[in-house]
Amino acid sequence: MISDRKFRVVVAGAGVSGLFMAEMLRRASIDFTVYEKAGDVGGTWRDNTFPGLFVDVLSRQYEFPFQPNYNWSRKYAPASEIWAYVKKVADDRGLTKFIRFNEEIVGARFANSCWQIETAKGTTDVADVLVCATGFLHTPLFPDIAGRETFAGPSFHSARWDHSVSYDGKRWGVIGSGASGVQITEALAWAGCDVTQFIRRAQWVHIRENPYSTWRERFRLRLPGGYQREQRRLWQMINEGDAWRLYPGPQREAMEREYRSYLDYIKDPELKRKLTPDYNLGCTRIPKSDKNYYEAVQLPNAHIVKGRIARIIPDGVVMADGSHVKLDVLVYATGFDVHAYMRPMRVTGLNGMTIDEAWKETVYSYGGIALPGFPNLFMLYGPFAPVNNVPVPLGLDQEIGCIMRLIAQARARRAALSPTVAATEKFLARLDTAFPGTVWVGGCKNWYTGEQPTPVLWPFPQSEHKAFFERISLEDFQFIPTGHRG
Repeated sequence: MISDRKFRVVVAGAGVSGLFMAEMLRRASIDFTVYEKAGDVGGTWRDNTFPGLFVDVLSRQYEFPFQPNYNWSRKYAPASEIWAYVKKVADDRGLTKFIRFNEEIVGARFANSCWQIETAKGTTDVADVLVCATGFLHTPLFPDIAGRETFAGPSFHSARWDHSVSYDGKRWGVIGSGASGVQITEALAWAGCDVTQFIRRAQWVHIRENPYSTWRERFRLRLPGGYQREQRRLWQMINEGDAWRLYPGPQREAMEREYRSYLDYIKDPELKRKLTPDYNLGCTRIPKSDKNYYEAVQLPNAHIVKGRIARIIPDGVVMADGSHVKLDVLVYATGFDVHAYMRPMRVTGLNGMTIDEAWKETVYSYGGIALPGFPNLFMLYGPFAPVNNVPVPLGLDQEIGCIMRLIAQARARRAALSPTVAATEKFLARLDTAFPGTVWVGGCKNWYTGEQPTPVLWPFPQSEHKAFFERISLEDFQFIPTGHRG
C-alpha cells in the first residue's frame, strides 16, 4: 500500500547546499537519499581546479554553522582548502553513507501523489519530497564563436581544467573577463606563461591583500563564546559593508572612488583605457584579486586583447578587426548557465507541466525555494536567492530551516504542498519595487539578469532575508492530500 510507505526525501546534488540539507534531514531522523552525478562531494569546489582559484569571500563566510573551522590558512582560502573542508564535513557527519555517487537524476515526475525519480543509469526511486541542491554554477557555458571545434591545441572550460597540459613553452589564451578569467590570467602571468586574455568589456576588479591567519585570530575563535561572537561581528560587518549595493549614497560613492583608485596601478595609458569599465560599480559580479591582477597584466609575458572574436582557427584566434593571435592552449573562462538551476534534469509537476514550460518566458520562484504547480519540490538557492549579498551558509541556514518546517507540515497533514500563484506573484511584485536604486540595474549586461526583465537576485539586506523565511505563512501554500504516512 502506498499509504504504508515510509516518508522519505530525495536530494539532488552533494555540494555545499546538498550536504547542509542532508545534515538537517539526518538530525530530524527523516529517511533520505542524496544523488550525486560525480564521484565525490563538493560541487563547484570539486569541479573547479584552475590555477589561482580561491574563495572570493572571507573564508569564515563559507563555514557550515554546525561545524566551525578554526584553521583556515588565509583570509581568503584557496579552492583546494575549501573543498577539503567540505569533504571533512561530509565525513565527520557520516553523510557519505546517504549518497549515491556517480548517479545523476535525469528525470522527476510528480505522479501518484509522490515524486517518481529516474537516474541516468536507468534506476528508479520514489520520494515524497524532492530537494534540488544542484547549485547555479554547474553547467559550463561556452561562447557562440565560429570554429571552436577547429582549434588544434588543447582547449577546455575553466571548470574542466586539463592538468595534463604543462605551462612551459605554451602560448595561452584565456577568453573571458569575469572572476575565473581574472584569476587564471593573473596566475598564468605570474607563473611566467605567455598569456593573452580576450575581453569584450572591462571589469571592475577588487585588488586586496590575502594575509595568512595568525595564531591570535585562531585562539580568539576557540575562547568560550568566541566563535559565536566573532561570527556575529562578521555578519554585521558584511551586512553594513554591502549596503552600497542596495542604496545610493555616500557609501556607494566612496566605493566607486576606491575601485577607480585600483586602476592607478596601470601605468600604460592605453592599457588603462582598455581596462576601465564604462558602467557602474557592482552591476556585474566583481572579480577579486589577491596578487594584483593589474600588475600581472603589465608583465611582458601578459597581453590584453579587447574586442569581439570573429572566429577560432587551428592555431589561434581571429579578431573582428582581422588581427590574428597565435595560441597553443585555449581556455574558456566564460562562466555558467546560471539560470539552468536543476536543468537539464527533466522535472514534471501537476497536469504534466514541466520546468521548461513553466520557465519558458522567465524564471521565477516563491522565495527562491518553491514553485506553484510543483508539490513538495524545493530548491536551494533557486531564482531570487541572495547570491550576492548574503553569505551562502547563512542564506542556506534560513532557507533550509523554512523548508524543514514545511516538510513537517506536509508530513503532519499527509499532503504535498506548493506555493499559490497569488503568493508567488506577490513575492515577485515586492522584488520589482526594490530593484530601482540598486547597483544591478545600471544598464550593463550581467548574468544576474540574462534575458530576464529584472535581475534574479535578492534586493534586500540580510536581516530581511532572515525575516522573510521566519514569517512565511502557510496561507501562501496549497495542500494536496496524499495519504502517505509521515
